[in-house]
Amino acid sequence: MSINIGQFLDTNVWQYGEYKHLIYLGHERECSLTNKQILERARALATGLKTRGIKKGDIVASVLSNIPEIHEIANAITRIGAVYMPIIFMLTPPEIRYILEDSKCKIVFTEDKLLDKVREAASGLNTIEKIICIGKTASTDVVPYDDLQKVSDERGNILEVSKDDLALIMYAPGTTGHPRGVMLTHFNMYSQIRSGVSVWGTDKGEALVTTIPMNHIYGLLACFEGYVAGIVNILMPPFDPRKVLDVVRKFRVKVLPVVPTMLNFMLMVWDPGKDDLSSLDFLMSSGSYLSLETLHKVQNTFVIEITQSYGCTEVGGTISLQRKDWPRKPGSTGFPIPGFAVKIINDEGQEVTRGQEGEIICKGPMVMKGYMNKPRETAEVLKNGWFYTGDIGRFDEDGELYVTGRKKDIIIKGGENIDPAIAEGWLSKHPAILENSVFAIDDEKYGEEIAASIVLKPGCNLTEEEILHYLGQHMHHFVLPKKIFFMESLPRTSIGRVLKKEIRRIVNEFS
Repeated sequence: MSINIGQFLDTNVWQYGEYKHLIYLGHERECSLTNKQILERARALATGLKTRGIKKGDIVASVLSNIPEIHEIANAITRIGAVYMPIIFMLTPPEIRYILEDSKCKIVFTEDKLLDKVREAASGLNTIEKIICIGKTASTDVVPYDDLQKVSDERGNILEVSKDDLALIMYAPGTTGHPRGVMLTHFNMYSQIRSGVSVWGTDKGEALVTTIPMNHIYGLLACFEGYVAGIVNILMPPFDPRKVLDVVRKFRVKVLPVVPTMLNFMLMVWDPGKDDLSSLDFLMSSGSYLSLETLHKVQNTFVIEITQSYGCTEVGGTISLQRKDWPRKPGSTGFPIPGFAVKIINDEGQEVTRGQEGEIICKGPMVMKGYMNKPRETAEVLKNGWFYTGDIGRFDEDGELYVTGRKKDIIIKGGENIDPAIAEGWLSKHPAILENSVFAIDDEKYGEEIAASIVLKPGCNLTEEEILHYLGQHMHHFVLPKKIFFMESLPRTSIGRVLKKEIRRIVNEFS
């Protein structure tokens, strides 16, 4: 059997027959496509890329918002053995330029509303051969998207690939320095997709809502796994909580992947007299830490169980996932998915016993090939076949994984290691606080001191003194934040992970 992940779409058409697979609900347009139509368009696009000189191993980028063309673009690139590199469209031109230059990609797909940004980012880069634009454009320096879909022939067929051939490169934001290009092979993704679907499969025709950005591994998995499961994929632009709730009710949606931030916003607009989530079989929260307070509030309000998972870009998505045939324990991220070996180790590299905390490391066919052009950084996280996640966690008595913190987020105050998650947990319980993040600031006395950034709920007022007094009732004075910074929102990645580096930059700039 071919391990080219492009074949999942071909198999979907063969296995399930033609059906409405993609429903796009955009702000400016709405449309729907059958699985066969997506395949035909992807095959024609693949032929068009071949005529433009794209061959196996060439890197093709996209800078796109959540639009329906992403499905055919991702398939067209991978089916001919080229490497798909989705770039977060919210990045600035200099940030995009770094990725284009570091990867030496040849072609960039974009859309009319993002064209100026991409032009600026690609200006003067000799490696960029073409910019292909979706939508209206009268420019002579770009290729209209439709021009690549005029012919479909055998050049657009699935190309055989080897286990080590790259399928995806995804530049994941880091806590320090430039983003790192995660290199994922066809075998990495083939193993991830097959394993993930085996844990929580769906039936043909069931609806899934994708409002997660498609330039993130979480969003792409919804696309690829959807082909295997035979679902109907309802694709939406960046998250609108009111519209998502309406769509779930209207289409009787079965699967809804979210990040914790999305749950908070859904709670804010929830209308018990109107909203109905009873159709959901799989409301999955992943991407960042979900507090127990939010978990219980969501489950009590929505009258539905949340399924939690844990993963990262470096493994193509999922490491552990709660199962439908096992009780979903609050705070657990479930069992490792099939094919993964997961261990918890201490600072000396020794495996700890169940119940003890340590760094989460994993091993399996899903683990990335490495970081592009970064051998030192690759060697730091890939050791003897094991991927060192940098996350802190523990196993319970049943072997379920709990993610409790981030190793690199540890604050070292006066030689003492302080986990910011402890203060973050207490802050999340305060009724006036919507979001918070605890981080380190420079301190002459201790080296590092503790600070917190706070986002208040609409209509709430709270002073720094009141917050510090509240925390002082629950925590030892040495581990208390000594400074509170009020913010309108927390800077996040496209998937919702808080960027503590960016918070520190903002704090330093305005302090």
